[in-house]
Amino acid sequence: MMKFAFKIAYFGDNFHGSQFQPDQRTVEGEVINALRRLGVENPRLRSAGRTDAGVHAYGQVISFYSEDKIFPRMLNAELPEDITAWAWAKVSEDFDPRRAKSRVYTYVMYGSDYDISAMRKAVKELIGVHDFSNFTKKFGEGESCVREIISADIRADREFIIFEIEGNAFTWNMVRCIVTAIMEIGKQHRSIEWFRDLLNPEKHKERVEPAPPYGLILKDVKYDDVEFEIDDYAFKTLQSRIEDRIIYHGTIFKLFSLFRQSGIS
Repeated sequence: MMKFAFKIAYFGDNFHGSQFQPDQRTVEGEVINALRRLGVENPRLRSAGRTDAGVHAYGQVISFYSEDKIFPRMLNAELPEDITAWAWAKVSEDFDPRRAKSRVYTYVMYGSDYDISAMRKAVKELIGVHDFSNFTKKFGEGESCVREIISADIRADREFIIFEIEGNAFTWNMVRCIVTAIMEIGKQHRSIEWFRDLLNPEKHKERVEPAPPYGLILKDVKYDDVEFEIDDYAFKTLQSRIEDRIIYHGTIFKLFSLFRQSGIS
């Protein structure tokens, strides 16, 4: 029996999250079904992290067991088009995708009327070790919300704001809650001092609501001791599927922009 790690990408629109749920369409559910069609009866699938309904991924990492060698292109032949495996590694028995060195998320916000300078100042406050209780939707009794943020950056890109954050781990909805707070500062509804207070829950308790899921993508999961090999054919498949999405959503974006200009919507 061999153990493999795959990098997978998925478009989160039509999933009830990534974690397996018996009566819902999930990423793990689709992967398990695909592996079984390849003859893997008990894959013992694990993921690096959970993503909520509507959240996307480019570099999610899964692990599974198989008696036969399986390549990403083989798995893709059994997967729906909104999930694509594109890199792989044979890993040791003790490899656990959850024990990652770090995870990288990107969030895209629409709008150009933000104070980007104020948002940058807020983002700098995130770097280091903090208690993110105020940025967590719900957590188990007695569990810690202390996390280390390795890097964080925000930039304007035409009519969009791009926020990227890397940390050792993240609590439930943490990135989306941070985005909500940063947007409040960008709209000049809140101050940097308020943001600093949120990072000190012993002094200030205020639960922040999460931003919408559709702007969030799990960009990468990093490990010290795993070297992934890209499956060129599978990667080209992924690029083609991304291009199809860009064409579709770009067309819809332009269409509704024209509606707005003409007063139809």
